[in-house]
Amino acid sequence: MFINVVGTSKVSLVMCKVLAKKDFSIGYVISRSRERASAFVRKIGQGNPISYDEDFLLRDIVFISVPDSVISSVYSNLKEKLSADVNIYHFSGFLSSDIFEDADERGWGRGSIHPNLSFADEKIAFKLIEKCCFGIEGNEKGLDLARKIVQQISNYWVEITPQAKVAYHLAAVLASNFNVGLAYLAKKLYDLYGINGFEKIIPSLMMSTSKNISTLGVESSLTGPVARGDWDVVENEGKLFENCFPKYKDLYMLMIEVLKEIKER
Repeated sequence: MFINVVGTSKVSLVMCKVLAKKDFSIGYVISRSRERASAFVRKIGQGNPISYDEDFLLRDIVFISVPDSVISSVYSNLKEKLSADVNIYHFSGFLSSDIFEDADERGWGRGSIHPNLSFADEKIAFKLIEKCCFGIEGNEKGLDLARKIVQQISNYWVEITPQAKVAYHLAAVLASNFNVGLAYLAKKLYDLYGINGFEKIIPSLMMSTSKNISTLGVESSLTGPVARGDWDVVENEGKLFENCFPKYKDLYMLMIEVLKEIKER
């Protein structure tokens, strides 16, 4: 089957690099910039780079890989260039495939395929994606093909209802993006107090915590002063946090309350 790509994001690049080595071929790669589409094709080793204003007809599979805010408008502009048997997907963790509002009545497969993976570095993502868990949803036709696509990448997925997409994505933001924010504050403490080795110490600590969560579960992975009941340490470090980060002074105690709830469980 052919995969056509609309938008040249890191997500679509990594997924297409994997799928191009499996049972799929890359068809059109469409971008506002033909140069970007050409660079995308060179990295994959196959595909036909074009711009939006050229003539084309998309069949088999279409990946719309653009920011959430423009998925709907891009879809609307593509409708007349989609064949009768097409299956159309986006990669948003937040939006459901209901955004392809008339796909069902046209007989098209629709779905969303969201990789639970950071794509900050495409080379790292390419190494890790074969162990990635995907969140998928869609209509019957789209969901059936989404399973086959993911089987070719990692064979690891969960199926989500459209009503659960926002909660699903929020959970990912809390666990991934908020983690980066907390690491940023940790780095600022290292910088403020002239401590060396942040890049070796904190990422390793975060990885060990992640490993504990995956094997022991959340409730059994809590360590540190709250888990031990060292409330003097909690109080004194709270004062330091407020002194160093007055803008975020409430964050520390709010997180302590969360940790207390974990301890009680």
